[in-house]
Amino acid sequence: MTDLLQKLKQAEDAEAHFEAIELLEQLSAENPGDSEFQYKLGLKYLKTGDADKAEKLFVECTKSEADQPMLDINMGHALKALGRFDEAAEAYNRITSDFDDDRAAIAYWSLANLKNYRFTDQETVNLQGRSQVTESNDGYRSLMLFALANARERQGNYEEAFMAMSEANLIMSAYKPFKAEEYYKIVQALVREVQTPAKPLDSDSPTPIFIVGMPRSGTTLVEQILASHSTVEATDELPYLARFGLGLEQAGGYAWALARFTPEQQANFAANYLKSVEPYRREKLDFFIDKNPANFINIGLIKALFPKAKIINVVRDTLDNAMSVFKQYFHQGNEFSYSMQGIIYYWQGYITLMQHWDKLYPGDILHLSYESIVREPDEKIGAILDYCGLPHEDACFRFYESDRPVLTPSAAQVRNPITDKSVGSGQRYEKDIQTYIPALAEITRKTREVLDI
Repeated sequence: MTDLLQKLKQAEDAEAHFEAIELLEQLSAENPGDSEFQYKLGLKYLKTGDADKAEKLFVECTKSEADQPMLDINMGHALKALGRFDEAAEAYNRITSDFDDDRAAIAYWSLANLKNYRFTDQETVNLQGRSQVTESNDGYRSLMLFALANARERQGNYEEAFMAMSEANLIMSAYKPFKAEEYYKIVQALVREVQTPAKPLDSDSPTPIFIVGMPRSGTTLVEQILASHSTVEATDELPYLARFGLGLEQAGGYAWALARFTPEQQANFAANYLKSVEPYRREKLDFFIDKNPANFINIGLIKALFPKAKIINVVRDTLDNAMSVFKQYFHQGNEFSYSMQGIIYYWQGYITLMQHWDKLYPGDILHLSYESIVREPDEKIGAILDYCGLPHEDACFRFYESDRPVLTPSAAQVRNPITDKSVGSGQRYEKDIQTYIPALAEITRKTREVLDI
């Protein structure tokens, strides 16, 4: 058992989730009734998108007397992924009255992050009070403030909502600073170094579909549409291309290495990527989705590894997207999101790179505005399928009926037919961000000019 536990720690440290699952399954089999192993296994299932198995294990853990302080929180996450939002809210609400401010903060934000939960007046009062407890851990206090912003916004009290989200972001920007200079250097290096299209690599691999863009731009909606097709399977917001890029950057320069890729390197990187993705591809269909919005940085790498890959860039109204990002807490990554300056800076780099990739690979990338999907859903869904070379299937036009687990903040939205209620939502806060309106307007102008949408 000691050997298995050591291997488990190594797998967890390396974020090798599927290896950890195998080890935890073995440990659970050898130690029946051990709720600690069951709980950890449930967490790994949830991490890899198997929310149904996770929920069943969490239910078993509730029958145990062992103390698992975060059990209800993670039960709620599993239920949310499965589309059982009322049950998820019940699980989170079991924690909101917790005297532990840290756990209660996670529960309150989890309720807000359901996106369809409306806080009661009493819950809002409680949030207001607990968010002002300065003795609390600042990171968790910011979660209370993000949740309070959500509650105030749903009440139509946009001034107080903006005050709460601004305070939350100020706290988080200190905890998770945006490395703007490093981001700028990578963007500039890619534009400078990668001047010619990658030479095609012969491959009979399945066709990956990469969905990129700003976070909260509609990427999960496009994923849900495509994942409803009988020959397409979703995976996750996979980190593998980013890890490849980081490794190359640390070894002497990502852009420099990408511009000088050899056929052997292309083949090795492609094989390593497919090997990493394989456990997520449970059905082994002809197409699979990698929906990591930040992969716009890695489009040159994508084209070097998979010349037949499909790349869909989803763009949302600049003001709507900026405010949607600003009021969102991200568990991992997206450090730029905790200030309006960071959001604008990141978006400028994003458009600069998309313009560059579009010049290198004209016609290979589908640029799609979120608003066009809202206005003409049938036409745009058809265009997405046509671009991917997929026959039209009714399930794609009724994507909201799919029961596949969804782990992103958009889980509730993509289980409903398309509406326009979020279009123009950023205008509620125009007066609060007047300083940044000119820069956002310039981004809008450049985006339309560069991407022709």
